[in-house]
Amino acid sequence: MIDRLETSADALWLTPQAPGIVRLGFADNGRELVGPVKHLTWQTQTGRVNLGDPFLMVEGTKETIVLRFPLAGRIKQINPDLVAHPEWLDTHNDARDWMVDLDDE
Repeated sequence: MIDRLETSADALWLTPQAPGIVRLGFADNGRELVGPVKHLTWQTQTGRVNLGDPFLMVEGTKETIVLRFPLAGRIKQINPDLVAHPEWLDTHNDARDWMVDLDDE
């Protein structure tokens, strides 16, 4: 299992959604590292988070990684459908492979 902040930074994309809101999603580097995704486990789903806090464990056919927040903030929302559809992380689709929205409050 890989559990390093720098791995998380490579495995994520970040996109502003609204003033103060940033969306985190699964990037191509993450897909290459883990292979087809088999299972997801949320490490946290609500509240304030700090840089480096774990938020999602992604288990793939090649590797398992623990994704950590690349910035601090408050969780505004998580993608509630990801656990039921971990295969959504296998292909790039910003509407489906997003993970969490963070508010910088």
